[in-house]
Amino acid sequence: MKTGIIIGISVIITALIVLLIIGGVTQGGGGPRADSRLQVEYISYSSRDKSPYGSYVPYKLLQHFFKGTKPKTATRPFVKTYEKGNDLKTQNNVYIIVAERLWLSEEDATAMSDYVAEGNKLFLAIEETDSLLEATFGFRVREGLNTPAVTAVTQHFSNPNFGADTAFTSKGILFKNSLARPDSGIITILGTNKFHEPNFFRIPHGNGQVFVMLNPMTWTNYFLMNKQNIRALELQMAYLPEYPPNVYWDEFYKYQHGPQQGDFSNWQVLLRHPSLRWALFLAVVLLLLYVLFESKRRQRLIPPKPVLANNSLDFAETLGRLYYLHHNNWNLANKMTQHLLDYIRQNYYLNTSALSSEFVTALSRKSGQPRESVERLMGMAAQVKLSGSISDEQLQEYYNSIYQFYLKAK
Repeated sequence: MKTGIIIGISVIITALIVLLIIGGVTQGGGGPRADSRLQVEYISYSSRDKSPYGSYVPYKLLQHFFKGTKPKTATRPFVKTYEKGNDLKTQNNVYIIVAERLWLSEEDATAMSDYVAEGNKLFLAIEETDSLLEATFGFRVREGLNTPAVTAVTQHFSNPNFGADTAFTSKGILFKNSLARPDSGIITILGTNKFHEPNFFRIPHGNGQVFVMLNPMTWTNYFLMNKQNIRALELQMAYLPEYPPNVYWDEFYKYQHGPQQGDFSNWQVLLRHPSLRWALFLAVVLLLLYVLFESKRRQRLIPPKPVLANNSLDFAETLGRLYYLHHNNWNLANKMTQHLLDYIRQNYYLNTSALSSEFVTALSRKSGQPRESVERLMGMAAQVKLSGSISDEQLQEYYNSIYQFYLKAK
């Protein structure tokens, strides 16, 4: 009864966890937004997400834009990737972050500043900037109310070298954030939103450059697969080196929905993905259930197997008791002889028709007993067969000899 209740509770818990996992997978990597910009869709910007607001298409196109340089996926904070090796400490590297918002630590901001100053490119396609990011690279963003677009979203590019037709449209999210001081002599305006406010700009920093695109819609599958909008991505990539030694694609910041707290660990990589987080919880629950039920023995204890008794000894003892009951010495001795010879035939596979010297030698070797003892026993057996009577003393001696043979036989 108690076991049935435990199993029932376990089944209910498992079913609930499975439903939660399905719900997490359905929602996608980024999860639903807290505001009212998007009510039925989910934005992930993930390179593995083929849904409308994933970034599977631009990620696959990067290798084409950079002439065969395959992007490396970064799953840790920037400072960890930067300190891991010397790949990002050379020049002309490209680091791309497509996310809702950058929540930087001071270590991240310092590492990004050092990375760009050494002559590298940092490309940020983000909805909202971080105050630490703005302070590090010297710009400020004016926030607007981002809402689902009732009409088409438009993105303009300002470089006259691109040609006259540089506007790209698609229905989706209308991002109204823009650069607060567009007249800066340092910052170069590269693109504008639907309201002709600067939302794509370049900032020089040391020997490198930072690119900020405040319209990450241009990095989603839905936008790029509409009409000829892939060219919008080509125009953005035109500012980056054609043959960079390394290209990094971030898969860390797009899952951060708040400031980083504490030291980063590899567990954060698992716990920030809803599907992986629930899979981890399910694995823990299943492990606990396994320990709970498998800790009890499912197989009954096997009783110890009794040691096989020497039936020949039992038979010899039985014959001894017959001697005292019937007192027929010669008949009893013959039966003892017949049983002895039958024992030798079955256990040692010897022919007992002739108890010769060769037979005695073979029996001594197979039974492991001295030849003298075996020869004496066979002599007594032959004597019993030829004589018509046997005394009590001779029967007792013959019985003892046979008993010792059975006892010491191997």
